[in-house]
Amino acid sequence: MCEELLKAATEENIKKYCKLVGKFPDLVSKKVLDYLIGADYFTAPSSFKYHGNWVGGNFDHSMKVTELLLEYTENEHLKWDREESPYIIGLFHDLCKSDQRRFIFNDGEMVIVSGNSPDRRHSEKSIELIERNIICMTVEEKLCIYYHMGEYGGDDEYQALMAKLMEKNRNIKYTQMADTAAAKMGI
Repeated sequence: MCEELLKAATEENIKKYCKLVGKFPDLVSKKVLDYLIGADYFTAPSSFKYHGNWVGGNFDHSMKVTELLLEYTENEHLKWDREESPYIIGLFHDLCKSDQRRFIFNDGEMVIVSGNSPDRRHSEKSIELIERNIICMTVEEKLCIYYHMGEYGGDDEYQALMAKLMEKNRNIKYTQMADTAAAKMGI
């Protein structure tokens, strides 16, 4: 029963993913899809007890961040280094969570457990996984992901550098806003 739920969620979320990014062949290649499936990208929760703590929660969160980034891009006239940037950033900013959280079945009940040990380098790990398994990133994409956690993301030095970079590139600010808004929605 529980395995069937995970399989169904994977299949449904693959369809949503392919519909969203199908126009970008690099993002729907067999290699990328095989990696995402193997990494539990389509079923991993986003957190243990807060936003996205359900089957596919991290995928749902990432889809919402992408949706918001696309809205901001249109409404705020954001310019990106390449057309697929808001998709790459939105969909994969929390890629590292896919191998940090997963479900196990305990007495027929699904429970979220830690997979690999959480990495304090949350953003850096996501960037590394994207570059190794999905696509080579632009500097702008890396900066948007690196600073997507905003005030929750680092020490004073991180915050000061982030503020300077946000003055030069509005896309960093809007990435952060999209992530925060999605989390506050409970997604």
